[in-house]
Amino acid sequence: MSVEPTGATPTGDAPSADCGENCVEALERLEAYLDGELPQTRVADLADHLRACYPCADRVSFEEQLRNLVRRGCVDHAPTDLVDRVRARLQTELPHLQEQAPLG
Repeated sequence: MSVEPTGATPTGDAPSADCGENCVEALERLEAYLDGELPQTRVADLADHLRACYPCADRVSFEEQLRNLVRRGCVDHAPTDLVDRVRARLQTELPHLQEQAPLG
């Protein structure tokens, strides 16, 4: 879920002074939520909280934007010659490795 920021600045994992009692629980679930690991029943609860709590919605927006920046900026590509050498080596070694550790 993408949430538009309202201008608040997220700081640490503590809820801001504007947050209510459900914020601590919402922030504890934030990583699982963003990783897609939160059970659907909890996703609905968190989505309801985010619609009502602008500071927590800001935090989600900030974390999503940060993850997108890291994802775009941290992409390394191996040189083509290295990829070719690894593929060739795997093709050579794979039959030998399969003989040593049969699957069944």
